[in-house]
Amino acid sequence: MNRRTFAAFALAASASALATLPAVAQDINFRVNVPGNEDGIAFRSVEHFNEVLKDKSGGSLGTKLFHSSALGDQESSIEAMQSSILDMATIETPITAVAPELGATALPYIFSSREHVKAAMDGEAGQLIEAMLAEKGLRVVGFLEGGFRQITNNVRPITTPEDLKGVKIRTPGSALRIAIFNHYGANASPLPFSELYSALQTGVYDGQENPVIWAQSTKFYEVQKYLSLTNHLYTVTYLLMAEDKFQALTEDQQAAVLAAGEAAEARSVELGIKADTEIVTFLEEEGMEVNEADVEAFTAQSGQIWEDWAAEQGPDAQKLIDLIRAADQ
Repeated sequence: MNRRTFAAFALAASASALATLPAVAQDINFRVNVPGNEDGIAFRSVEHFNEVLKDKSGGSLGTKLFHSSALGDQESSIEAMQSSILDMATIETPITAVAPELGATALPYIFSSREHVKAAMDGEAGQLIEAMLAEKGLRVVGFLEGGFRQITNNVRPITTPEDLKGVKIRTPGSALRIAIFNHYGANASPLPFSELYSALQTGVYDGQENPVIWAQSTKFYEVQKYLSLTNHLYTVTYLLMAEDKFQALTEDQQAAVLAAGEAAEARSVELGIKADTEIVTFLEEEGMEVNEADVEAFTAQSGQIWEDWAAEQGPDAQKLIDLIRAADQ
């Protein structure tokens, strides 16, 4: 029984009982560490998670949210959950530190649309990911949208991979992400996100790649001229809970957590869609030059990246790739 089926079954069985409970003080407040700021999709989605969790649990469960990595960076959050020091966190690229095979979700153009993402995460691909992380002591509560990633820079509009030649691009600390952009011809290297604005302002980097919401919330439009809509990668944000914390809950409470996770997923997609339209318009109004990239040209250049990466991984990596691709029907 996967998490969605379990949540629906258990909630249906307990709904009438919860409806008769009086309002009570919260018995448990989960501490949730989020790397982004309060304007980010992850934080706002976890806020919604908290609202739904309180409702579904009859007030017995709630959260205390910490933004901007207040409780440590993402790698530290993973270790803290595995050690039962931290209850919950949202994790993006660093998830590969505990399950390298999950780099499959960060391959360029492996997801064709949000509908494809949902089909994959609701299906066998999502079940395999949940099983991988459960072995590591991490319970998947939800697959949140981090958004489709786009490129900003100060050199030129990026229409094809050839336009990236020689462009100094900042990436997260991911060997795969660095390899992707170097394969396209860029000069890619990692830098902590907190240092990125200054690095763009001073010309240490020509550009960066992130969902457009970050170009707005961190004011990259002040220090970047071009926004190229490449949609080169979809960021899966894992809403995770320490497995032993989850197992300590009653069955009804577990169902409430998973139902709230589904609600957070839906809210994150709503926010992502809104960002794709409203924020792009905002960035244009702030003076950025926006262009649509040639996705076919980028996709054609990405096949070798898939092959090289899969060859370095175990069999579960190729299995996950195949399951994700099969969901795009």
